[in-house]
Formats: sequence, C-alpha cells, structure tokens
Amino acid sequence: MISYRRIFFWLAFVIALFVLQTSFFPVFSWNGVSVNLMLVLTVSWSLLYGARRGAFLGFMTGLLQDLTTGMFFGMDVFALTIIGYATGAFSRNVFKDPVFLPAMATMWATAAHYFFVLVLMLLLGYGFSLLYVVKTLLPALCWNVLFAYPVYRAASRMQLWLGRRK
Repeated sequence: MISYRRIFFWLAFVIALFVLQTSFFPVFSWNGVSVNLMLVLTVSWSLLYGARRGAFLGFMTGLLQDLTTGMFFGMDVFALTIIGYATGAFSRNVFKDPVFLPAMATMWATAAHYFFVLVLMLLLGYGFSLLYVVKTLLPALCWNVLFAYPVYRAASRMQLWLGRRK
C-alpha cells in the first residue's frame, strides 16, 4: 500500500536539497563548481534502498536537474539513472559502513557522472580541455565527498523515522 505521508516527506526532502543546491551552495563555489546534492542523494538512496529504487530516484533527480538547469535535456537523467542502479547493485555486496561507504560511493559516482557527461558532450560534437576536467573534477569530488556523510545520515534517519510511523 502506498503511504502518501512517506512520499510527501521524501519529496519535501528532495526539494529542500535541490533548493540548497541551486540557491545557497553556488555562493560557496570553487572554480565555478559547487556540490551536486542530487548526485549525493541518489548515491545515499541507492545504498539504503537498492538498485531499482536508486535508479528511480536517479531518474527523478536527473529529470529535476535537466528541467531546471537548461543543459542538454537527458544528460543528468541518463547519468543519474545509471549511477543509481550501479550503486544500488554494488551495495548488496559490501559492508555498509555508515561513514566510509557513502564517501567512497560518492567519489565513484562523481567521477562516473563526469565521465558520462564528457562522453555525451563528445558525442554531440563538443570539445573540452583536459585541464578543464581536472580543474572542475577535483572541486566536485571535494564538495560531494564533504556532503556525502551528512546527506546519507539524514536519509537513513528519515528512513528509520518513516519506518516507525507505519
């Protein structure tokens, strides 16, 4: 049975993180790069709920990003869906350390996201400099890993809280 209360709270959580990502954190950008909370949330959700739900949230957060940022439509949808599924599938086979695993998974996911976007940009005929990749990937890794544990912790707390409210 669908719990509308659970859907409402998760939707409010996603929207709150998206508002922080698009309005507050760009003020603190480094080389024009700030944290990608939708990617961090997709990784955290995938670690908590598995591959299928991770792919679903990756699709939804990618769609939200693509609709609001004005980049090429479908890039984030594709990348976050694949990352959500792969992270969720990988999470079944590892020890779920609440500090180390979200940081390492977020590091992997950030690099994979950059790889997907760069490959898609190359396929569309755009070029890029390797120096640009290094200058933007390093800050993205730092930002996303910094926020990996707080987002994972908030998502796991919310999962426990909503589980008790059944």
